[in-house]
Amino acid sequence: MKIKKAIITAAGYGTRFFPLTKSIQKEMIPLLNKPLIDHLVDQCIEAGIEEIIFVVNTANDQIRKYYSDDEVLYNYLNRMGKQDKLDKIKNIPLKAKFTFITQPPDGQYGTAVPVMLAKEHVENEEAFLVLTGDDLFFNPDGTNEIKRMIEYFNQTNADGLITCIEVPDNEVHKYGIAIYDEVEGVRYLKDQIEKPEQVISNLVTISKYIYKPSIFQYFEGQQTDPKSGELYLTTTYKAMAQKEKVVLYTPSGHYLDSGDVFTWLSANLLLAKQDKELWDRLLEYIAKIKE
Repeated sequence: MKIKKAIITAAGYGTRFFPLTKSIQKEMIPLLNKPLIDHLVDQCIEAGIEEIIFVVNTANDQIRKYYSDDEVLYNYLNRMGKQDKLDKIKNIPLKAKFTFITQPPDGQYGTAVPVMLAKEHVENEEAFLVLTGDDLFFNPDGTNEIKRMIEYFNQTNADGLITCIEVPDNEVHKYGIAIYDEVEGVRYLKDQIEKPEQVISNLVTISKYIYKPSIFQYFEGQQTDPKSGELYLTTTYKAMAQKEKVVLYTPSGHYLDSGDVFTWLSANLLLAKQDKELWDRLLEYIAKIKE
């Protein structure tokens, strides 16, 4: 099965990274010299994705600008003889087909909403990706985790795929934990328990998914969470798992995100380590300021 489209959700406000994200969209926070979201987009394209569907909010248009032509800037760089700079940016809008959906600020809210808004763009696909735009997996050996997700989805003949990472026992209470059955080495989602008091599983669900369009029938009649008033994708895929095959996929790469200053800085250091010259300069500088 060829998966050609990915929904990337980017409609949040990044409150954990305030005050920076008051004016800079969290998905545009840099990992080295590229926005985090562009690392994710490149991984999608490398895995065979042809169209990226961004769901964005009304407050920021930075992602839209990044993936659009900027003739004023192109003309300036040409006029100043900065062809090397122009070469770095001119092909960005040509990487794939980019579609933008604006999530209304006064409409429903929650992780299920961006997927519902993108329905008309993916409902006729065999399957599609759903990814959050402010985190990704990185493999130092150059392998592509999104490609592996797609391969595993096809290998298991699944209807849905949920990505999970393992956490230590003493951290289980912080997360949504996947409850599963295992059959011939394949883990099938049964349920998800939010912040359990006892260790019943070490698998934490992460917002990287693959679904067949049958997922949309489970949005019908879904109620908002009584405490938050939000529509959660968790509720949707739990309902799906009761009737269809939803498999759990565990990546081998490093999980990188821009959720807070520490995780963002850690992600930058991990990527910097892949560049020997840059890493050596960093180590030299760190040794200097430690004196």
